[in-house]
Amino acid sequence: MTVFSQARSLFFGSVFLTAGFASLPFAVLSLILKGRPFDIFSKSKISSANFTILWSIVGKPSAADEKLTNKTISQAYGVYLDLGPGTGFTVHHFDKSKTTKIFGIEPNKAFHPALQKAIDAAGLTDIYTIVGTGVEDSETLKTFGIEEGSIDTIVACKVLCSVPEPKATIEHLYKILAPGGQFLVLEHVKAKWGIGALAQALANKIWPFLMAGCNLCRPTEAYLYGAGEWEVKDLQHPEGVSGHEFITFTQGRLIKAK
Repeated sequence: MTVFSQARSLFFGSVFLTAGFASLPFAVLSLILKGRPFDIFSKSKISSANFTILWSIVGKPSAADEKLTNKTISQAYGVYLDLGPGTGFTVHHFDKSKTTKIFGIEPNKAFHPALQKAIDAAGLTDIYTIVGTGVEDSETLKTFGIEEGSIDTIVACKVLCSVPEPKATIEHLYKILAPGGQFLVLEHVKAKWGIGALAQALANKIWPFLMAGCNLCRPTEAYLYGAGEWEVKDLQHPEGVSGHEFITFTQGRLIKAK
């Protein structure tokens, strides 16, 4: 654990928190201007509106770890799910030569125009389809041909922290994955202990509201490992990350048993 990595993580965490609070008035105003004044009394709708505005500001900087993101996404092949692509800051990492079809699972429809623009810019228009629902909506997914054993690769980059029922969702994703299919992961997770873990616990009292459900203290690795039988289970902290930071990450690949 280095002092630098701890300090850097705390700094960026404080920046995100500050930006999250600063964008709240604009989120309320946006709902009113859209003719949805009663939505300001809904915690979930304000949270979603706030994150939509916030992500337009901090989304690109937070996705700027190009090396880590590319290391994860570039391994994708076949038919795959891109979980929570947001406004598309990471879609350019997909290797079209290894791709049959991509389904971008993005329930926040306010992100769709920017996401489609990013898809077009990356030359993925003919193979990338935006699915405007969550992975728990199995009936809608079936209309796209997404059902048990149908997916070769699932890509999760900083998204499993935000799904409402993570354990059940990951178990459902395991079923969708074909035998021998891979689950590619770059996720921020619960810190081990120390100042980072303490800061996480304190910030997490307000962080999920500001960040549309993002939970800093989620044991995502445990949920992934426990979802089913894996032939390969290789999740580790990236180089330079100790696991003790306020915002800390796990990265790697799981391969479903055949």
